[in-house]
Amino acid sequence: MDIKVERDEQVEGKNYFETYARESLQKYFSNYPFIESIKVFFRGKNHPYKKVKLQARLKGKDIFVEARGQRHDMAIDAASAKLRSQMEKYKTKHYKRAS
Repeated sequence: MDIKVERDEQVEGKNYFETYARESLQKYFSNYPFIESIKVFFRGKNHPYKKVKLQARLKGKDIFVEARGQRHDMAIDAASAKLRSQMEKYKTKHYKRAS
């Protein structure tokens, strides 16, 4: 299953994980204006470890991160922390401060 989170999307999720993923990833659009969309992929409920993959479409580049945890919400938190560090690298490389 995939969940596509886009800028200014106000659609509520169908279950707890979709709602949690949208709420936790929506904050990145205000902090990083160069994000176009974020796609969320996760492995099913029958596996012992839950795996979440994030694909963020930035201006001119795609970033892929993945993480796993005991539950899907723990995995999305770990993946979003990895995504934040990747976006910070992208931001420092492409958007330098004017002095």
